[in-house]
Amino acid sequence: MNRVNLLCVMNRVMMEDFSKRTVESLSGYTLFKLALPPFQSFLDINVAKEIDKDQGVISFAAKLTQSGSEPDSSHVAALLKDARTIDQDFLRKAAVFPVDIQIQYQDIERYRQQRIELLLQTSFRILSQWHGMRNFRVTVNDLYSEVQFRKLLHDILRLYAMETRMLSRSVRIPSLLSLAKDKVTQTITNIMEQEAAVMARKLTRLVYQKSRQ
Repeated sequence: MNRVNLLCVMNRVMMEDFSKRTVESLSGYTLFKLALPPFQSFLDINVAKEIDKDQGVISFAAKLTQSGSEPDSSHVAALLKDARTIDQDFLRKAAVFPVDIQIQYQDIERYRQQRIELLLQTSFRILSQWHGMRNFRVTVNDLYSEVQFRKLLHDILRLYAMETRMLSRSVRIPSLLSLAKDKVTQTITNIMEQEAAVMARKLTRLVYQKSRQ
């Protein structure tokens, strides 16, 4: 497996684990007990969308390293446009749920842009330095301090949580459930932010403990 594919796989595992931990934490709330199975399916579709988008960002970073170009705002704009195309596939898959989704890009893209910029720059730096016989852990250890890497992971996951929160505002649900919408949205956001911090600590500890061996 080449380095680009490996980086995409690591990102996918992180995002899927993050989504799984979020659902597990939400299962402890009475509000979600009955709604959890369909919500989990919805969240699975949403995180799959994010993984597709991230793969595009990582692959784009790889092309930049090969061409010798530095990431800039025009690259981020192109990736934002690609993300909207991925959104259309997400909306088709989400059509099976009893909700209406009208994505409000003016709310979502301020977080999406920040996340794309961060992932693009991070992927570019790692792929630029990851060569020869060096492994991922040694490369990251040379590029970032433990605190810096933990903050990077936390910011990537936190921005995804904020984008998910903005997406939830685009969801129109049956009137009987509308009164609980704000509470549901806030609970999901709180859990995702909590799990983002836990996940960032867990992955950073794994990378830096192994790199010292």
